Amino acid sequence: MADPLSIVTGAIKTLQKLREISQKMKNAEIRNLAADLSLNLADLKLQIAELQEENAGLRVQLKKNSQSASYRDKLTVKNGLYFFKESQSNRPDGPYCTRCFDVDEKLVLVSEMSRAFHGIVKYECPNCKAHFA
Repeated sequence: MADPLSIVTGAIKTLQKLREISQKMKNAEIRNLAADLSLNLADLKLQIAELQEENAGLRVQLKKNSQSASYRDKLTVKNGLYFFKESQSNRPDGPYCTRCFDVDEKLVLVSEMSRAFHGIVKYECPNCKAHFA
């Protein structure tokens, strides 16, 4: 399938040739129609570019959602934190922030607080600053 932008670009080139011919003929009606067509094609080109940009963004979001769904099946909750049920070759077993994953779909390793805080808080998320006992 041809790229929509290249099709519109080709139509604009054809329109330019038509405009040259109409100026030689001195026909005002043809020139006006060519000008209208030129504006419509320019609008179409902008809309196609916007749709392609939106499409690219949706593809990224779809990939992110797919990856998140595959992780969700592999995680379990222990003491309010996520851990992988089985070891992953590319990620530590945990602990991961439940808030960051549930809300933002990001796997963020939490940091252990200094021993002075262990009576109150044991972990802190470096991303959202949530605390876990």
